Amino acid sequence: MTASGVPGPIAGQGYQLAFKDDFNTFRKHIWTRKIWYDDRPPAHAIYAQGGVLHLVSRRGQGFRYITVTTLKSRSFQRGYFEARMRWTKGDGAWPGFWLYSKRHAKNSSAWPDVNPYCANNGLPVAECYSAEIDVFEGQGSEPRTFYGTIHRNSCGCYGVSDDQNGNNYHPQRKNLTTDFHRYGALWTGSQVTWYLDGKKLMSAPTYSSTNQPMFLLLQMWTGGWTKDPDSSTPDSLDTRVDWVKVWHQ
Repeated sequence: MTASGVPGPIAGQGYQLAFKDDFNTFRKHIWTRKIWYDDRPPAHAIYAQGGVLHLVSRRGQGFRYITVTTLKSRSFQRGYFEARMRWTKGDGAWPGFWLYSKRHAKNSSAWPDVNPYCANNGLPVAECYSAEIDVFEGQGSEPRTFYGTIHRNSCGCYGVSDDQNGNNYHPQRKNLTTDFHRYGALWTGSQVTWYLDGKKLMSAPTYSSTNQPMFLLLQMWTGGWTKDPDSSTPDSLDTRVDWVKVWHQ
């Protein structure tokens, strides 16, 4: 972070802060307490305390998917996205900070057809696919691995298969679950570059489908692509978010 408060990856490039939340309170007009297709979360699963957002999936509540989104309040197209987060180690823990297609999420009236939005607005049909940019995902059984992924069409729907970057993980020497870290991604018209604590990890080209507005999501889900929760998993899995910020040029 530079003296001006602009993150190092975008310093001197004309970026301005477009959105931030320090989670001194949980702002209901900004964040919705679930992804649009899921049920409401159980009691006390989502709360702000001491300037930190907690997303808690508990064994006693069935290890539910716990998510907050900005679907109803705001979306973004390109920029630098960063969140300071800490998450619980343990088999089945699945923390995440990502962006997802607003057009796909709002397509309930036309589903399973991709149109009419893109057709009515003279846009390429790919700009209504379920494009996704994962700024960061973790797996509780791999506390030293950073995952960052671009999805062409993550749901595999509309008769279009998904595709994603092959270099979507980066092993770390440190255990990411023992402290807060800054997870970031710079999304431009041609590529996404991922950062951990301001250090560049990897880059991948965008898809034509990612050229569209996306909303923010923060999560503590369970499962993923490694291990499910088991008897060794902590009874509470917590994604803690100190802040989230977005910069635009």
